Amino acid sequence: MKKFCSELSCLLESEAFKCFLNSDNLHLAQVNALTSLLIKNNIDFDTVFTSKSPRSPAILTVTVVINPLTRITRIFTFSD
Repeated sequence: MKKFCSELSCLLESEAFKCFLNSDNLHLAQVNALTSLLIKNNIDFDTVFTSKSPRSPAILTVTVVINPLTRITRIFTFSD
């Protein structure tokens, strides 16, 4: 458990995760950095991309699983 807490602390302090939490706009490079960081630290996450349609913009939903009861979900909307 101590190792997981250390990895979680490292993740929360990373620049990619701070951008993830504090921004409504992410660049593709930041999404890739966040994905790499989550995989490297063996942290469960889901990403769902919904493409643009005539009625709605493209949406990226990222959910980071901290533990079975705690999740962090952010929704990013892409506009033209």
